[in-house]
Amino acid sequence: MAHIPEEPKRFVCENCQIIHAGTPVHASGGDHSFETPTTCGGCGESTFVEFTDWVHHHA
Repeated sequence: MAHIPEEPKRFVCENCQIIHAGTPVHASGGDHSFETPTTCGGCGESTFVEFTDWVHHHA
């Protein structure tokens, strides 16, 4: 069976709206999750909204 890569969670910087890929975190059993970035690479802010929630987000 072929491996199908999982798409990483994406996060939108609340300040400048740049999209960042979450940092993969590996857990036991081969599972993983994605952490929110600590700071935005564009503006340096640290407030993010998950990409799937962005359209419903009100700043």
